[in-house]
This record gives sequence, structure tokens and C-alpha cells, in this order.
Amino acid sequence: MQVDIYLKTSREPITFKGDRIDIKDLELDGIKYKQIRYFKKLVSKSTYIKEDDISRIKEHS
Repeated sequence: MQVDIYLKTSREPITFKGDRIDIKDLELDGIKYKQIRYFKKLVSKSTYIKEDDISRIKEHS
């Protein structure tokens, strides 16, 4: 599975690849974030991106 996150400040996407990818909404101190959690071979990593900075999200299976 692959997810491309396009930011408003860049033409090139940030690409996440893994066996499973979860995208969740999260709010901390009044700021909305997207949590991208990706799993590779039983290891998971998380990245937080401000929702206002994202222009689009494209999912590939």
C-alpha cells in the first residue's frame, strides 16, 4: 500500500509505503493534524502533518 501526501508548499508528494497505512484526524492545542501511521514488517512509525498544510491525499493499493 502507498499514500502520497501533497503539501501546499511543494509540488512533490511525501510518499509513505507499508503493509498497512492508517490516516487519523487529531487535534492538539486547537491545531488540527493528520496522523499518518504506517506499518512495515510489524514495525510502525507515525508522522504528524498540519491539516492546513495538506492540499490532497492520494491512496494507492
